Amino acid sequence: MKKIFYMLMVFVCISGYCQERKGFDVDYKFPESSSLIQDKNFYLLTAIQNDKVVREILENNAVFNIIYKRQQQEIGSKIDSCKDSLSCLISIYQFNNEDLKSIKEEFQHLMKETKELQDFVKNNIRASGKYENFKNETDTELLLKAWQVCAQGMNRIMKVYGIGEAPQYAAIDSVSYDVKSKFYKGSVFMWSDMIHNKKNKANTLFFQESLDFSLSLLYMNHRDEVARYEPLEEKENKKALDHIKQINFNAFDYASILILGNGPENYQDRLSAVGKLNIQLGVLEYEAKKAPLIIVSGGHAHPFRAPYCEAIEMKKELMDIYHIPEENILIDPFARHTTTNLRNAVRMMISYQMPINKKSIVVTNVSHSDYVGNPNFNARCMEELGYLPAIILKRLNSTAIEFMPKIESLHQNPIDPLDP
Repeated sequence: MKKIFYMLMVFVCISGYCQERKGFDVDYKFPESSSLIQDKNFYLLTAIQNDKVVREILENNAVFNIIYKRQQQEIGSKIDSCKDSLSCLISIYQFNNEDLKSIKEEFQHLMKETKELQDFVKNNIRASGKYENFKNETDTELLLKAWQVCAQGMNRIMKVYGIGEAPQYAAIDSVSYDVKSKFYKGSVFMWSDMIHNKKNKANTLFFQESLDFSLSLLYMNHRDEVARYEPLEEKENKKALDHIKQINFNAFDYASILILGNGPENYQDRLSAVGKLNIQLGVLEYEAKKAPLIIVSGGHAHPFRAPYCEAIEMKKELMDIYHIPEENILIDPFARHTTTNLRNAVRMMISYQMPINKKSIVVTNVSHSDYVGNPNFNARCMEELGYLPAIILKRLNSTAIEFMPKIESLHQNPIDPLDP
């Protein structure tokens, strides 16, 4: 392990990025995309970091300090002793049952005794909508469940992108490298060493090391899909967002037409044959003036680490082939599954102040449409998201179905970090 470690270090030095192992000359900062990935996956943790009072309360807490310092000591002592065992290294960063129990109990205690934390949960975490599926819980339970979601998300990232455990959709969401290769093992160990030993750490929050390590695994695997194209409001969706303010939605039967993507299974085609069909089916509904806006949904999903974004290519097709004005097209470039096609579209409607008490239409090919209208789709949403992102209503024809948005779509899902 040491041999490959130092070989890689030599390569890094030659490339101009060499730092002394135990004392970096400059503070390490994650790329801006990593900050966006963190915000979209772990709103609770970002909110804690940004709230000076709450951050200091948690940093000065005896129980959390014990967890933080023990992890620091274990990382420092085991970076070398773990040798080339990724499982050994990653286990140090993961939250075990004992830690999770201690964290839960301390949060419960603090919520009883600390008004600042109570206000933080009520006025920030609850009000954010990022944990909307827990809205019926008490403030204490909401905090505990939000933390549990974050801990599970970090642990999941480390399992999938650290040791290569298969995600739910392994064909498109897996680790980018051979986790058994010397190169990858050496890379992970060096990232761990660098993160752990960077100077002037911004805080000593009990979750910081695990959070930084999780984000580094996504970054080194090039899995930044959820941060691409942001901010949409200032880029791809700007013209449509400006136009929305002028739309009289009462003049239409539906608020929008959501066209689902169907990615190609090769690296040459920008759109698949079925994807092009979906677009034409959606255009037919649009030309019938059923809604003032088209939403196209699909990310860099198919094939594995796809170079093209379905929604971007669908928008181009709508404009170039069907001459739909850009101001009438919204894109969701993040969705990787049918569940999040609907969820992300609803999130956009809420964010862009479109009427969510008005029905929309979801359009796709016959086979896919049958699936969306089947009770099995609702069951899949409950299993993967924990809620229904929309209520599926009446079928208009073989390829179009009405749906009503649900506010629960705002809820984050870091178990799927590429589209949370």
